[in-house]
Amino acid sequence: IIARKVPDNQTCTAYRCGPLIDLCRGPHLPHTGCVKAFEVTKNAAAYWKGQASNPVLQRVYGISFPDKKKLKLHKAWVEEAKQRDH
Repeated sequence: IIARKVPDNQTCTAYRCGPLIDLCRGPHLPHTGCVKAFEVTKNAAAYWKGQASNPVLQRVYGISFPDKKKLKLHKAWVEEAKQRDH
């Protein structure tokens, strides 16, 4: 799987949480204690490997910051960008 999904000279990391092993290009934090402010930005359903005959998975997208002030600044920047987008 890794040979097909990760281009040559690229990084792939493995993270384990109980029985789940997640292969990801990252980046990731060394531990969740670094996260002081977090927000879910969207969620979506997706078929495993993009095939409708496979089980449906739940994707959750989010952002995190080392403090609430940086999260608040990011949210303000995103809102300003939306207002300027035509």
